[in-house]
Amino acid sequence: MRKKLLSTLGVVATSLFTYAQVGINTNNPQTILHVDGAKDNSATGVPSVAQQTNDFVVTATGNTGIGTNAPTQKIDVATGNVRIRDITTNIGVGGTDRVVVADATGILKTVNFADYSLFHARLANSQSHIAGSGTGNITTLLFAAPLATSPYYNYNTSTGTLTFTQPGNYLVTLQAGFASAPAGTQLLIGIRPVPDADYLGRGSHYNAVSTSSTIGELMNYTTMIIVPSIGYRIRFTAAPNANCTILSTETGSTGSGNVTNVTVQKI
Repeated sequence: MRKKLLSTLGVVATSLFTYAQVGINTNNPQTILHVDGAKDNSATGVPSVAQQTNDFVVTATGNTGIGTNAPTQKIDVATGNVRIRDITTNIGVGGTDRVVVADATGILKTVNFADYSLFHARLANSQSHIAGSGTGNITTLLFAAPLATSPYYNYNTSTGTLTFTQPGNYLVTLQAGFASAPAGTQLLIGIRPVPDADYLGRGSHYNAVSTSSTIGELMNYTTMIIVPSIGYRIRFTAAPNANCTILSTETGSTGSGNVTNVTVQKI
């Protein structure tokens, strides 16, 4: 009889040990380990959001909650900041290390440094421009395959359309060289949405003298555009008010090289 009683007590004790929840400053623990920092939780039921703000819990699945009794991640902080008082001097390695970011719900994630690369492309070929009026005066610049890009951008080399895969603010620098332009020609480059509407950004100036067929007038413009949604599309344009050529490469006494290009960076 004594052996049976000890055996029964052992089973009960093991069961209690296995399934017990430990509460510190609370007789109403909600998880395996529950610390009520301010000792203000209710005696029964689930503590209110306000009561949980000073709680620390560890769940049976190993999730840790600070300020929440129902953590969904290994470390789940309801609200507040994370501080490391003495960060080591290890230096990150571009191209292999990852950048830590927070998504819309506050969950920390990593992204490749490459995700922040610039989009950069050069004009595929020199383009002839025939002056017109209104929107008929606008030429879409057709750039070659990008020399640098990231998952933020998709560029169609046939239509000259750049599609954004992330909303946000983008810094755009557009440069174009115009050749065979008569003196006094208005040189204009810009950024237009697709489908077409008013310019998102444009810049212009007048050339003082006629340009040759190989050395042009340079137009450079930098602005910021706001991309409102995924899939937003733009095109880069030139609209001089006289017939001319938009150069891909300028050639002169100092040598030859790229002259018309675009660079885009998410900021």
